[in-house]
Amino acid sequence: MRRYQKGYYINAEGHKKKAEEIEGSLQKLIPDTKGENVVAIVELACGIVQHLIAYGLETKYSEHIDTHVGLPKLLRNLNEEEIAKTFERLYVLRQGRWYGGRGNGEVVKECQQIIEKIKEWTK
Repeated sequence: MRRYQKGYYINAEGHKKKAEEIEGSLQKLIPDTKGENVVAIVELACGIVQHLIAYGLETKYSEHIDTHVGLPKLLRNLNEEEIAKTFERLYVLRQGRWYGGRGNGEVVKECQQIIEKIKEWTK
């Protein structure tokens, strides 16, 4: 699906393919038994989720935004409260890893669960 919006072409499949590409990179870091790649894993998870949400919004509602800024608001405006909360949770994990190192033990597992939840939503 490709359509023109606000001066540029939207390509939902392009977002899906980008998410898959980033996920391929993520899989090279997992398992991370020593916790050496947690920051990178969380960052990649954020990229994957942002592209998956863009894909889902485009295929479900024929709209999306290309940045994380304002994404929870857009999701809520479309009555996608659960996805908005899930996205916000991932960004809380991101802040915790980027600016600190608290609680890395379960973070990778939670990021993987978030990715799977968003994938299910896109179907």
